[in-house]
Amino acid sequence: MLANTRFAISPLATTVGALWLLRDRVPAGGGSWRWRVQDAVRERKLVLLGSLFSGAWDYVPDFLTPRPQAPETAVQEELHAVAGTGSARLCWELQVMARGVVEERLVGRAVPVVIREALERGERDFAERVAAELYRLWEWAIAPQWMALRSRMEEDIAHRAQTIARHGLSGMLAGLHPRVLWGEDQLSVVSRFQGRVPGSTGLVLMPSAFATDLRMVIDSVPAAPAGRQPMFSYPSRPGPDTGSGPTVHVLLGVTRARLLADLHTARSTTELGERHFLAASTVSYHLGILHRTGLITRTRTGPRVLYRQTPRAADLLAGPDPR
Repeated sequence: MLANTRFAISPLATTVGALWLLRDRVPAGGGSWRWRVQDAVRERKLVLLGSLFSGAWDYVPDFLTPRPQAPETAVQEELHAVAGTGSARLCWELQVMARGVVEERLVGRAVPVVIREALERGERDFAERVAAELYRLWEWAIAPQWMALRSRMEEDIAHRAQTIARHGLSGMLAGLHPRVLWGEDQLSVVSRFQGRVPGSTGLVLMPSAFATDLRMVIDSVPAAPAGRQPMFSYPSRPGPDTGSGPTVHVLLGVTRARLLADLHTARSTTELGERHFLAASTVSYHLGILHRTGLITRTRTGPRVLYRQTPRAADLLAGPDPR
């Protein structure tokens, strides 16, 4: 499993991670996002998602978070995978949610009426409706802040890569989360649930801007149809935003805020000007201010000068931005 471990940034897993805030008793700094998600579920009439994440069952269906096929997958591709979930897989996961799994110590609960009624129209229709609701939540709550959220996750992956370079993959896994343990050539997770996964299946690690605990997608029950590669969604560094303080647009101004948000990856003055329809002199002026305030770095690569956000900028951008 160690040799096949990889990282991924998933827009859809991030969206589902925000939904988990609805079930957290103490959001641990994610309070502003919890309110935002609650508003979206109510205003956009996301009845299926609201039902799936409002119960007391131990398991929420895994088809909501398909395995990322690339280091970063477009949200449309992920939504297509959700909508195309096979009937056997969908039925099995909903049965696990309702009945639990004795072997894994998962406890089930009665399925809400709204979900049972939606299933009467067929599993394919149900999957498509869930995908449509996920898209509305993404568009309403997550997409406006995606660049800042992605920057936070990119920074976390870069930190983990440095740890791998210095201490090896096992050293990184040992420090991934307090509940993840490495010893005797075996990766273990401290949990009240139980199960064992073959060591040849690989592992996908996804930093989460919202998670306050480790979330796992693991098929360790032989009855599971078409077993999935294990995935861990873990809290990224730093943790969820507290939502206090003024917005980045008020602090920096709209133009500088837009440029800073676009510097989640290194870009030149010319590239920024083309992307934002600004004169090179205007871009240079704003970049000079951002650089002097410690929000961006400046690196020369041959004849080009590239600019990029600092971790301080990522923290600032991840704050709430009410519309």
